[in-house]
Amino acid sequence: MLDSKLKRTLKCMIIGSLLYNIVLLIVSIIIFVIFCRSKNLSSNDTLVFIVKNEICVLIGFICSVVGLYSMAISLSKAISANDEKYAKNHVALMSVVRLVAFCIILIIVINEKTFGLTGGIMFALATLGVKVSAYLAPVIEKRIS
Repeated sequence: MLDSKLKRTLKCMIIGSLLYNIVLLIVSIIIFVIFCRSKNLSSNDTLVFIVKNEICVLIGFICSVVGLYSMAISLSKAISANDEKYAKNHVALMSVVRLVAFCIILIIVINEKTFGLTGGIMFALATLGVKVSAYLAPVIEKRIS
């Protein structure tokens, strides 16, 4: 369904998102350790806090990959349809579906019983990897080629 150029771009964007999320993980661990020390939390509480928030980063990365793949399929369908009206409607509908899915997952993550506000922020930051990967994709594509 996806042509080779779109597959290559998708692969580069996933790599870019992965690199962004690795940097996010490292920076957030450093910040969380400093934060927990300033609050005099025990090592167990610190570990639980860090792990819960890093799980949110992982969930955000997975959502980013699913979103990127969904965008690629949506774009491929729109291009192959050869109908401008259908293409516009399909792309708009799929965009709304992705946004609603993101909001539902964010509400679940931000719930105090699951991960809380900090987890929600980490989830949102992790999903921003899609934006960063769009800028990194040409650079990564040059490196791979």
